[in-house]
Amino acid sequence: MPGRKVKRQRPGGPLAYIAFWQFMAFLLLVSLIWADAVLDLPNLLFRLPEGRFNWYRACVLTAAVIVVGFVSIGHAYVQQKRALKGLIKICSYCRRVQVDEQAWRRMEDFIETRTLAEFTHGVCPECYQRALEGLSGPPPGAPPPESTLDRGPSSP
Repeated sequence: MPGRKVKRQRPGGPLAYIAFWQFMAFLLLVSLIWADAVLDLPNLLFRLPEGRFNWYRACVLTAAVIVVGFVSIGHAYVQQKRALKGLIKICSYCRRVQVDEQAWRRMEDFIETRTLAEFTHGVCPECYQRALEGLSGPPPGAPPPESTLDRGPSSP
């Protein structure tokens, strides 16, 4: 279809995408630690007295950021995975999902509000064949067609 924008799937899914950007934020923090240690940013930016290069301080800060990064990214990833898992009560007839004790919603709405998934609709090959067969047959409620071969001699 012209004009329709096609969304590409991210490899690894939405959770990997979020984890990637969290990782990039922590990588930026590590880069700032080392830029501060090597370039003496307070001196460059605020004209404070020159400080000396401290390898030990930069290494300890880097290690702390890496530990905090692994813990926070891992925890967020596990929590997001857990939010996508669990039992969902679904009506066997209308396919609506139970949101709370009294409320039921369409499955598409339920999933779209709780995940990054988006829905589009199509027709599977089996249903497509059934629909074609339904269209090519007589309309519902119409009497079956009479065949001239089955009729005997007509009587007046």
